[in-house]
Parts: sequence; C-alpha cells; structure tokens
Amino acid sequence: MQLALVRPTFMANFCPWDLAILADLDRLWRRIFALAFVWLLVASPAIAQTVDPTAPGVVSGAAPITVGLSEGLWGNYLPRVSFQHRTEGAGYDYSFSDLRAWVPLYESADSQSLTFFDSAVLLANDSKVGMNAVIGQRFYFEELDRTFGGYVGYDNRDTGNQTVSQIATGFESLGRIDFRANAYLPTDDRSMQIGSSSFFNPSYVGNNIQLSESFLSETAMRGFDAELGGAVPHFGDYLRAYFGAYNYQAGAQPQAWGWKTRLESHLSDQMRLYLTVTNDQVFDTNVVFGVSLFWPGTRARRTPRYDDMLTRMDEPLIRKEVVTVNRFTKTESTLAINTTTSAAQRVVHVDPNAAAGGDGTVENPYSSLALAQGGSQADDIVFVHPNNGGTSTNLDSGIVLQDRQRLLASTTQHTFTATQGTFDLPGYEAGSKPVLDSSGVTVQLANGNEVSGFRFDDPGDTAISGGTVNGFNINNNTFAHSGLNSTSSIFVSDLRGDGVIRDNTITTSASASSGDAISIASAGTAKITIADNTISRNLSVGGNDAIQIEALAGSDLEFAINNNQISNFLAAGGYGINLISNGNSITGSASDNTITNGLTISVLDYGIYADIREGTSNLTFDNNTFNTFASAQLLDAGIYVRNYTSDDTTTTITDNKIGVASSVAIGNGIYVYSSRGGTDNVILKNNTLNSSFAGGLSTGVRLYSLGYNTVLNANVQDNVISGTYGTYGLFVDNYGTSAVNLRVRNNTIDGNTSLRTDDNTLTYFEVFNGQSVPGNLTVSDITSQNTISGSTTIFDFPGSNSLRVAPNSLPIPE
Repeated sequence: MQLALVRPTFMANFCPWDLAILADLDRLWRRIFALAFVWLLVASPAIAQTVDPTAPGVVSGAAPITVGLSEGLWGNYLPRVSFQHRTEGAGYDYSFSDLRAWVPLYESADSQSLTFFDSAVLLANDSKVGMNAVIGQRFYFEELDRTFGGYVGYDNRDTGNQTVSQIATGFESLGRIDFRANAYLPTDDRSMQIGSSSFFNPSYVGNNIQLSESFLSETAMRGFDAELGGAVPHFGDYLRAYFGAYNYQAGAQPQAWGWKTRLESHLSDQMRLYLTVTNDQVFDTNVVFGVSLFWPGTRARRTPRYDDMLTRMDEPLIRKEVVTVNRFTKTESTLAINTTTSAAQRVVHVDPNAAAGGDGTVENPYSSLALAQGGSQADDIVFVHPNNGGTSTNLDSGIVLQDRQRLLASTTQHTFTATQGTFDLPGYEAGSKPVLDSSGVTVQLANGNEVSGFRFDDPGDTAISGGTVNGFNINNNTFAHSGLNSTSSIFVSDLRGDGVIRDNTITTSASASSGDAISIASAGTAKITIADNTISRNLSVGGNDAIQIEALAGSDLEFAINNNQISNFLAAGGYGINLISNGNSITGSASDNTITNGLTISVLDYGIYADIREGTSNLTFDNNTFNTFASAQLLDAGIYVRNYTSDDTTTTITDNKIGVASSVAIGNGIYVYSSRGGTDNVILKNNTLNSSFAGGLSTGVRLYSLGYNTVLNANVQDNVISGTYGTYGLFVDNYGTSAVNLRVRNNTIDGNTSLRTDDNTLTYFEVFNGQSVPGNLTVSDITSQNTISGSTTIFDFPGSNSLRVAPNSLPIPE
C-alpha cells in the first residue's frame, strides 16, 4: 500500500518581480496542509488504495491521489480566503478592500462540474460597509476544451446616505480566449435626495411664485458589462488583457455608455494585480488599480497550466462587486411657500392699464386697486404697477389691508422670504412710482403690513393710517402734501410689536398743517424704528412736528430714530423730534440726525424735545447736528429733556453739534430739567455748541433741578461751548429741596458760568486738583479744571450750600 501527499505548488518559475514573502507563505501553507491531511486520513472510514496514474482525473506527471472524491472532505477544489483592495472607479468614489471566502459546494466525480459559494465583506476607506453573496456553477466541456459558467448573487453597499442593493447575474466562457458578461439589477433605483436644496430663479405663475429647486441626488444604476480577452502571447499566465464595453442607467438621467480595458497579472498562484481603465460620458475616465492575495492559491490540486481545466474551474469571478451609484444634480420646479401659512405664497397683480376686470393673476391682472381689495386674502402680496399716464387713475380708491399683506410697487426692488429662503421678488420694472390717492385715508393698516414704493399725492386725509396694529414696515415711499391743509403722512395710534419707517421722503408745502409728518403712539410693548428718512416741511400755520413718538399709559416703548434729514421752515411752532412718555418706560436713541429749523415768528421750537411725564426713561442723543436760522424770536432750540417723573431716568447726550445763526433767538443749546422726586442721571460729553451772533443763545448748557427731593447726578465733560451767549455758557440751577451732584471738568466755555443753589438745597462738586475736602466750593475750584473765558459765579442762597468733594466720590454716571 502506498500513501502519497499531493499539495498545491507554486509555479516552477517565478517572475522577476516576485515578492520574497511568498516563499514564507508557501512554507506556512505546507505545514497547515500536512496537519489537515493527517486529520482527514484518521477520519476517513476507508483505507486508501494505490491509484493507477492513467485513471481518469489524474493529470499526467502528477503523483497519484490516495483518497477518492467520495471519501474525503474536499475534492480537487479547495476552499480559500482572499484579500482584495481596489481604488475608486466608475460609480463609486472611494477605494475599498474586501475579505472574501470561496467555498466549493459540489464537485462531480470527474471534477468537470463545480458548484461554489462566494461571499465577501467590503470595507470602504471612509469606513462604509458592504457585502457580496454569490452562488455559481461551472462546467467543463472536454470536446470544446472550454469552461462555461454562470452565477447569481446579491450585493449591497452603504453610500453614507442610504444602503443600496442589487441582484447580479452573469455568464462566462473560459478558455484560451475568455468571454464574460454581467448584469446588475438594483432592488430600488429611485433617486434619493442626499443634500440640501438650493432655490433660485423666482417667477410668477398664476397667483403664485415658482422657484427652481436644485439638489444633489443619488441612485443605484442598473446595467451590464462584457469583456473579451485572454493571455498575452509570450507572457503565458503572467499577463492577460481584456477589452469590453458597459452601460449603466437610471431613470431619466444620461446613460453611461462606455468602454473598458483590463490588464490582469498573475505574479503567483497567491497574488494577482489588476489595472482597469474605463471611460464614459457620466463618470468620465477612471483608472482602477487592484491587488488580490489568496490563501491557499487559486489553482486546484495539480497542474500549473493557466488554461488547464482545473485551473479555470476555480478562478475568481470577474465582475463589479460594488453597486454602481450615480450622484447628480437634479432641478425641479416648486412653489414658494409662505412662512406663516405653510401654503403657496399668493400674489395679487394690479395693473391700472389692463383691460377692465381681470382675476388678479400675472396673466390677467386686476385693473384697479378696488378689485384687489375684494380679491385678496390675508398674507397676500398685492403687486401694483403704475398708471402709464403718471396719475392715480384706477388707484384712487384707497385700500384697507388685511393681516400680513404686503402692498408693493413694481418700480421698487423688493425681496420676499419663503420657507425655501429669501429671494428677489420678480417683476421689477424701472419707472416712476405708482401714484395712490384717496378722498379719505389712502392705506389703512392691519397687523404686520408692508407698504413700499408708492407716491402719495396730496391725499384728502392721512396717507397711511393705523389703529391698534401689531407691527408694520413702511419704506421707500414719497409723500407730497400741498394745497390749503396738509395732513399726516403716517399716523398709528397704538403700535404693538415692531414698526419700521425707513427711506421715505416727505415733502410738505401748504398753508396749514393738521398733523405731524410721522406720528406713532403705543399703549403696549412696542419698538419703533424711524431711519434714513428725509422730511421737509414749509408751513404757514400750525407747524406740528416732523416726528412724534408717544408712550401712552401702561406702555413699554423702545425707539430708534437714526440718520434722518429734517428741515422745518415754519411760520408756526413745531419740533424736529418730539418724544412724550406717559407710560411705564421709554428707552432708545436718536442718533446721526440732521435737524434744521427756520422760523419767521416768535414760537416755541425744539430740535429734539423729550417730555418724560411718567415712568422710567433711558435716552441717548448722539452725534446729531442742529442748525437753527431765525428771523424772529426763538424761544428754545437744540435738545430739551424734561424729566417730570418720580421714577428714575438716564439721559446721555454726546457728540452733538448745535449751531445757531440768529441775532434775536433766545433759549438754550442743551437743557435738562429735573423735578418731581426721581433720580436723574445725566451725561453730557463731547458736545459742540456754537452761537454765531450776539443774543443768539441765552444759555449754552443749562441744568435745572427743581424740588420734590429730586436728585440730579450730572457728568459734564469735554464739551466746547463757543460763541456769544446772552446770559451763560453753562448754568446749573438747584432749587427747592433737591440735591445736585456734579462732575464738571475739561470743558471749554465762552461766556459766563454760574452755579446757583437756592431754597435749602445742596450742590456737591467733585474737584480733581488736590484740594482739601470736604469744603465750601470756590470759583477757582471750577476754573482750575475747565477753560472759561467769562466770569464764574457761585450763588448760595440762605439755607443752601455748594460743597467740594473728593474725585469720584459721587454717584456720577460715566
């Protein structure tokens, strides 16, 4: 009895670039195989017999097999594991590695029929996981000297956005010339959005706004590939070359018709190298490198020939192991969605030049504003074109807006905000503003309205009016008032929420006025912004105010009045900015405004007037410019703050420029009046006052505290009070059971300076030159820390006293 061990061997001659590690792997394999063979021998129930070397299934020149196919665990085909790595290619944008197991399931007695199972776990370099599972069958036909095979399998892959799967099947014919064809059928080839959408190109359609929506999508592609090739002459099994074509497609996207060429090098029975080049119009050109390592080798138990039947029967399947996925940008049309209603944004179109009637669509607009009144809904945009004649024809009925409607002119550029983002409103046309007019109120506000881009031409009543309204935005309008009686341009009796009045031009030239240019009041919690407006008023009777803001009882009002240009040339009284508070609190700033007042008769007039009657206040007046021209007596000018409340207030007046060009005006450049028992903190810094003519201003800066246990804390620093003053450059008057705490330093004052303390009151004055404190205040205490060109006097009436105290010892605001 003869026992013989047959093991897989390497090729007799290695190629020149074979790796040294393969020899170590071969020695390791021989030890493993010997141990496995001993186990099989012990487990076999039969005693092996000597085999005739010429029997079927024995290759000439090989040692005989001592265990029959039915008696051992495996036949000529052995299980193996392999490791493969490939770089990115068409339809997958990452390199990947796989760990694969190939297991024979059935082998015929003559080894010419083989059923096998091939499975793998795929790991991408971005840690995404996939898998393959394949059942294959191969047959060898001796008369053709060819191996035919087929398979069916399942693949899946994690793209990072979804898991895609496919059923794969294929056919192969292997011999000296090989042919392979594979087909790939995704289980779901619907596209999936994988990124955020971008929206653009708004346009009108009917009563809606259409958007183009663009987003990145991905979809698994069905397709096939085929190749033809074989061993390159003179290279034997070391190099094979294949040429082929492929197609991948999904939905309406362009198909990927392409060609490919593949080179395959068998460095050894345990290592193969791959190089594949593909090109198509979808994935462009891709060059794929790959390497595969097998344990044990890919050959069956004998014969080193590359085209031997046993060799080809257990070759790895050549197919695309990953699911092909196309990522592409998809563009669709969608409607803009209103952020409040979550329904499509409606737009009602009004064209006064259109044929009578209409339905309000862009294709058939309403011909009048009156039709839009009845044909619109809350949250609509009412989009109005101008009359070709430049008149208010068909736009003279007035309109009562509904909640959150926007009344917009086509000749002003607008934006709109939808759930998809903020966009330019389509339909802009260059030209004159549409003219609106009415015998009564032209536009009646509701909650959250916007009115933009119109010309209000001498309306019979208030141009834009509102009662109790929650928010509004009035911008880019022109108000022209003329004739016998001017009305208000904008009037709201009770603002709640946020109101904005911006970039409007108000021009009034009339014999009389029955209203302020802008008048806003609030009985609740509100914020009003009035900015970048131009207001010019030329009235003969009834001056009123350019801007009036009033906090009514129970209100908490915040304001921002910034960068307005106000010109009041009046024959009657009127204020540039008038702030009135009867509420809980008023807070805000008036900054960067330019106010020019000109008067022809003796009247009260203020650039900025703040009358705090109730509640707390925190007011800032910064960097405003005041110019006053008068040919008659001017009783008050510049900034006047009247704190007539028992609550605490803070007033900051900084960096303002006040110029008076008049020889007869009397009054004050900056005047702060405190009374009724509150604590009033006042900061006066870096202001410049200039009185150009003798008698132009009575007093440059005046602080007056009047009784009721009022406390006035004032920080007066770094001001320049220049020119000629009728009475005082700086005057501090403390009267009637009140206390005044002063920090007055680094001021330049032309004219006289006076501190008066009367009627059982005390004035405290911080000194900074090392004087002994406390002590009675002296003139040198004042002059040593200010530059004063006129006289300086201290008047302490009986029962009253002015005292000097240490630096920074008083509750002076900074």
